[in-house]
Amino acid sequence: MVNQSEKERWLLASTFLNLIMAVGKLIVGVFTNTSVIVADGIHSLSDVVGALLIYASIKLAGKKSKRFPFGMHKLEDFAAFAGGLTIIYAGYEIIKGVVLNHNQTRVNHIFIGTAFLFAVLILQITFAYFEMKSSKKLNSPGVNTDLLNWISDVGTTVVAILGIILSYYGIPYAQKIAVIIIVLVILKEAYNIIKDAFLTLLDASVDTSILKKAEIIIKSHPEIDNIETLFIRKAGSIFIADIVLQIRAKGMETAHDIIEEIERKLKESIDHLEIVTIHYEPAKKKNLKIARFLAQEGEIAQRLRDVAFVEVEEKDEKGNTLSLYKYENPYFEQGRGHSIRLIAWLIKQNVDMIIFHPLEMDSEKLELFESLGIKIEK
Repeated sequence: MVNQSEKERWLLASTFLNLIMAVGKLIVGVFTNTSVIVADGIHSLSDVVGALLIYASIKLAGKKSKRFPFGMHKLEDFAAFAGGLTIIYAGYEIIKGVVLNHNQTRVNHIFIGTAFLFAVLILQITFAYFEMKSSKKLNSPGVNTDLLNWISDVGTTVVAILGIILSYYGIPYAQKIAVIIIVLVILKEAYNIIKDAFLTLLDASVDTSILKKAEIIIKSHPEIDNIETLFIRKAGSIFIADIVLQIRAKGMETAHDIIEEIERKLKESIDHLEIVTIHYEPAKKKNLKIARFLAQEGEIAQRLRDVAFVEVEEKDEKGNTLSLYKYENPYFEQGRGHSIRLIAWLIKQNVDMIIFHPLEMDSEKLELFESLGIKIEK
């Protein structure tokens, strides 16, 4: 799957880049005696661990087996949940290390440290920009979590730059205010990731706008009588739909074609909808229409060509007669094809049952009545 390999490439690139920057930050931080750069380097090492965790989950998510026929897509959500908790912990460590720390250290080689962090900042913004564009297409909680890590890294790098510059000019509280603002943004985004992952792990339904779109698509088909169940849930970066419909179609083959058409339209209209399971059953009719085939003398006809009149009775669920009409057979005594025309007329009348006592009837006509869902009561 193209999306699967693309997600894996982004996580590998993220891991490799974070590892390089972590080593660089630790070296520059020690060389310039800048604790904020060292702390940022440790934060980047935690991003490496997080990216590897998400990469492993994405790598396994698409693997299918007898035990997991649809794959293990929810591993992405487990990784996103763990990643969100890691982000919250990193935010706590930033507050503890910067906001609550009253010790001030003198920065050596301020221009080297600042220039290095500006280069890191440009690299982070560039990577985050392209990963953001890709994450919208992939709809992957793992890639979204990694993207948030990069956005938070941009924030911490800005804080580090401000901290170095402002400490050089003797303004310590400006750095702490900036740290608090960035940490609040990070915590808010981490909360959203944890919430989404948690709801997905609990098999919560997707957003109502997606359900509404699916409902409109299904009800646009004229043969759909009712939607009994419409449930769409998220697993990793894909959507899974479970649907139960009542269909007015006469015959299983026609109903199957309708289901295939609805499934195709749903997948075309809803992004990332990969698995659709639709169960269907005949529409539940409140009333029953019964047609009696009558000969000219008024008795039940024994051959289709003897049907001179059709008596149509409509009954409610309790068996009470709602209406009773007697029609002349418009195709009586016509030549070849009269029986087919009569059957077509019955379909237009939405007849459910025929009372008929045929002496003989070929199997093709019997199969036709059965495929149309019309029961013959002798």
